[in-house]
Amino acid sequence: MSWPGSAASGWQRDDPRAARQPALSGDDEATVAIVGGGLAGLALAYQLTNHLPGSDILVLEATEVGSGASGHSTGIVGPGVGGPITTLVKRYGPDRARTMFGATLDGIAALRRLARALPDGCELTDGFQLVAASAPAHTGSLRRQAQTLRELGFDASYLNHDGTAERLGTARYHGALCYPDIALINPWLLVQSLRAALLAAGVRIAENTPVTGLTGGDPVTLTAGGHRVRARRVALTTDGFTTGLGLFTRNVAVIRTHVLRTASVPPHLLAESGWDGRGAAIDSRSFFNYLRLTARGQLLFGGGPALLEPRVDERGVAAVRARLVRELAATFPALADVPVTDFWSGVTASTFDRLPIVGPVPGQAGVWFAGAWCGHGLALSALTAELLAPRLAGVVGGVGPAPMPDLPWMRSTASLMPTGRIGNLLLAGYLRGLDAVDRLAPARRSARSTPPALAVPAEPTPVAPAAQPPAAAATELPTAPATGAAVAGSRPVEQQVDIVIVGARVAGSALAARLAAAGLSVALFDRGDLPTPTLSTHILHGTEDLRIEGVYDTVVALGVPPLHDVRVRLDDVELHFRHPDNPGLCPRREVLDQVLLDRAAAAGAKTSTGTAVVGLRRGSDGTVSGVTVQHADGSVRDVSAQLVIGADGRNSSVARWVGARQYLTTRSERALLWRYFTGVRIPPALLWHRIGVHIVSILPTGPEDFVLIAQPPEHLQGELAGRDVAGFLRHVESVSPAVAELAAAARPVGSLNRVVRYPCFFRQPFGPGWVLVGDAGHAKDATLGHGINDALRSARGLAAVLTAHWGQPAALSSGLARWARDRDKTELANYWYGQDIGRGGAVTTMERAILAGIQRDSRAVGRLDDVMGDRLDADRLLTLPRLVGAVAHRVTSGEPASVVGREAVDLVQLAWARRRAATRHAPSAP
Repeated sequence: MSWPGSAASGWQRDDPRAARQPALSGDDEATVAIVGGGLAGLALAYQLTNHLPGSDILVLEATEVGSGASGHSTGIVGPGVGGPITTLVKRYGPDRARTMFGATLDGIAALRRLARALPDGCELTDGFQLVAASAPAHTGSLRRQAQTLRELGFDASYLNHDGTAERLGTARYHGALCYPDIALINPWLLVQSLRAALLAAGVRIAENTPVTGLTGGDPVTLTAGGHRVRARRVALTTDGFTTGLGLFTRNVAVIRTHVLRTASVPPHLLAESGWDGRGAAIDSRSFFNYLRLTARGQLLFGGGPALLEPRVDERGVAAVRARLVRELAATFPALADVPVTDFWSGVTASTFDRLPIVGPVPGQAGVWFAGAWCGHGLALSALTAELLAPRLAGVVGGVGPAPMPDLPWMRSTASLMPTGRIGNLLLAGYLRGLDAVDRLAPARRSARSTPPALAVPAEPTPVAPAAQPPAAAATELPTAPATGAAVAGSRPVEQQVDIVIVGARVAGSALAARLAAAGLSVALFDRGDLPTPTLSTHILHGTEDLRIEGVYDTVVALGVPPLHDVRVRLDDVELHFRHPDNPGLCPRREVLDQVLLDRAAAAGAKTSTGTAVVGLRRGSDGTVSGVTVQHADGSVRDVSAQLVIGADGRNSSVARWVGARQYLTTRSERALLWRYFTGVRIPPALLWHRIGVHIVSILPTGPEDFVLIAQPPEHLQGELAGRDVAGFLRHVESVSPAVAELAAAARPVGSLNRVVRYPCFFRQPFGPGWVLVGDAGHAKDATLGHGINDALRSARGLAAVLTAHWGQPAALSSGLARWARDRDKTELANYWYGQDIGRGGAVTTMERAILAGIQRDSRAVGRLDDVMGDRLDADRLLTLPRLVGAVAHRVTSGEPASVVGREAVDLVQLAWARRRAATRHAPSAP
């Protein structure tokens, strides 16, 4: 079926094709047969002529050479594959990421070598490529990419808004990552020149010869145009058309993308725009626009939302065209009168991890596949041809196969993709969701890109009494401060410091120690007479955080046993994780808080517990300039500070006084009840059991001490709240006899602790003169047990920003904005995961199916351990292919496909609703 925009490209109309080669007229044989007459197939055939006689090579093309993605490309030959370089470093490590990115640069060089070896050069030119920020929120990511590339040894730079506008002739973009050396080419001329060169070398090309069957072996047998072809080796270079052979149907998605082309842009209009016509650009969205000027002065402008090939229709294509026309006009207003003369589209294949597939086809001896280029076909096709040709020639020539490089896309398959009607619905929803996020990004609050100014000093100020406050802090304060007073006072300031921290538990004390050690004067206050119990699941996942803080040995020396084992039970599923080198810890909060508080004092922080901060001081411009504190004896004094940091927990007074906006808010559907016991030595392990709707866990806090935790649904907690110790233990036994047995002979210590309907949220983390850290700024569902690790991580990141940029107001403001964005990005996936596992109901049927799939995959089991241990984002484990696998398993087990499909669609819709809510900073969580 042909849709508007799917016909010949503008390149093809400019240079009419040569007469087609005849179709295959009978059975045939070849040493190497290549299926697919695009750039990948022709370049491979061209490289094979260096090793085999041309007559031994047969190219089979279903329609005509260059009629697929190659002839419909924009001809931008840039670097990169598999996502941003920062993603590659995170996923593969810096060394492997360097190799991967370097291979794409080798691909550009290979394409240049190929084009320059052909007679007409194919309009090959050199230029630059910009990855342009389409929204202010994207600039930070592009800056980090540029920095990472430079650290890995590559030439890249970041351009600000003005630099981008000067280079590209449009003010639309907010900044850009710049690759200084890419290639631009006419892809249609390239494939036609290759075709001519191959025919001259004696290579046989059969057009109008679709391959409809394939049987591996020695020889491989193909059914082509109704005839039989036998070949020693076969290379499939069919990219988006491979699924027609029944191959990779569950591994690749076939996507159609679109391009506009204008008439030649008059030189005076180009000069008016400020663009010299060199180079190319893509923008920073998932479905990016891309643009370049051709050798004949026409502007190519492509992109827009990708359409899933099975779901392409005329209405959808027309909407894409209209959108591209609007975005072209918005990007280059000066070119509004230049007519659009051509519109076309091309089919490409993509994998879920956005990496190609180059390797032997599973179950088909003698057959190789090179494709699923994920939009990087020009460079990677040329490189693959150079690498694969010697291997194929070596195999058939008896000299042994040449080794292939160790690259992640040198593989025989890829992760599973959704298939069938339900799969197509899921993929289409996924693509629509990505597009929705792209369109919403420019509308994000301006505060995310232009943070409020902070009142910070030019130099750190030592701790010293001050007879009078700074002039900026002179408005009237009532003599008896009301709770939450947010005004500055005329009463003399009794203490002047650089930073006041409100809240002296994990985040506050850890932060105070770091700042004081860096030479800043810090006053640390807490209304509680620490140490005292507090809301906590007690668990610290791994030793890294405490080792970084320098207190791990101290905590262990106090008798807190390392926990090398984690034993999880989810109904009838049992999992056992071992951590011999990175054990967890479960200190009572009275122990951990005191250790961190002592460290802060030793570092030079002025610590005051049992002292309540009852209000904020403000300058005449509204900037927070200090606090008012009330001592246990009722006396009140003012403390002046350049920065006030709220580390005072979920119910932060500082957050309330400054009016910090809260977003993605929800409340846990589970209560948290815990009780301490002593007199029994239990195994050094975390036991976490979820049976039905109930959760219980037990963790050793000392040599013969432990904490027993129950997390019932909130509506059932009343049954436990009034129970005595025996009743509490009976409840635990009803959920998990194994946990109850460990606790049976122990003696209770203290009373039952209980927290109900506690909030979970993100908060605006900073403003003029104030910052929120730890649970004051972001708090997850306690069912996760990530709170202590989150608090220490948050404090470390904030300390790094403050110590690096103190005395530099603009740099500090920008640094805090980056810290805030990084916080949300780092914590979001596990925030949703916590909301899911903290749900008050039982495990759902779909969750059981997903868990069963994880159990069957040892690597996935390890990832589950990492998610539970706060070492991995949950979205790296709970992926769309894993959902598809669960759907397939349930359907093949006999469950109604319509019911299972509806559940899957609901989950995908929830995921996109959450993504939209996060993008918009919606007040409530979906």
